[in-house]
Amino acid sequence: MLIARARPLLGTVVSIQAHTHSGDEARMAHAISEALSVVARISRVMSAHHSDSDLGRLSRATSNDVLTLDAETVHVIRTAKYWTKLSCGAFNPSVAAQKLSRCKLRPGIHSDAIGSLDDIEVCSATDVRLAHPVHLDFGGIAKGYAVDRAIEVLISHGVRDALVNAGGDLRAIGQHHWSIDVRHAGLTLMDRQLNKNFRLCQQAVATSVAGALNPEFVFSRPHHKPLWKSVTVQASTCLAADVLTKWAMQASLLCPDLRAVLRQNRGRMWRTQ
Repeated sequence: MLIARARPLLGTVVSIQAHTHSGDEARMAHAISEALSVVARISRVMSAHHSDSDLGRLSRATSNDVLTLDAETVHVIRTAKYWTKLSCGAFNPSVAAQKLSRCKLRPGIHSDAIGSLDDIEVCSATDVRLAHPVHLDFGGIAKGYAVDRAIEVLISHGVRDALVNAGGDLRAIGQHHWSIDVRHAGLTLMDRQLNKNFRLCQQAVATSVAGALNPEFVFSRPHHKPLWKSVTVQASTCLAADVLTKWAMQASLLCPDLRAVLRQNRGRMWRTQ
């Protein structure tokens, strides 16, 4: 039996499907509800559209402030620092926030903030110290992180086979092979590039689209010209797949660092020009 639930979260629709046995529906429904509640909290505290979110507060702080944030936010800040360094700045939520804020696309972020990730010192699981108020937009990492957290909650409740989908950022657990159709701008990548029998099993997949198809996509490297219209990455976690699409969008086919990280995350990618 398949149980499915969905909620509008993270600026998209988040859906969870899980297989269960007869008589276990109530426990499964509770597990899915708990997973969606975690995603809802992440959506709330990491919103760049609301000034009272953690990201809004970071942009409105003063120099040397110590802020107490949601533990989920602090964890993503740590993770964003790691991926920004690893990608040599191809993934950079500070640059993305600055550009989108200037375009009035992130109303929750104060446009006068001048700081970056480097201006955040993580003091504890919930506290950070700011050298300056900081622009941050987690649009390139929060969905993937939320999907992984939802999976963790499902597993903690004994769910064995499930698929979490946050607007195209997906992760599957268990032995079931989920049929996946990756699309952008009316083009089915699976028909053109992927195996028609492509199934997602015990892995994650994410897609990013740039150019006119997605005017909010920000290239973090200065003076960078887009090489690709879209990138799809399959990896062991949804956060890794999500971040790697942003890096891959700005890298050549032969980038050794990107390919090394893909191997470390059991990943592969497809790109369209």
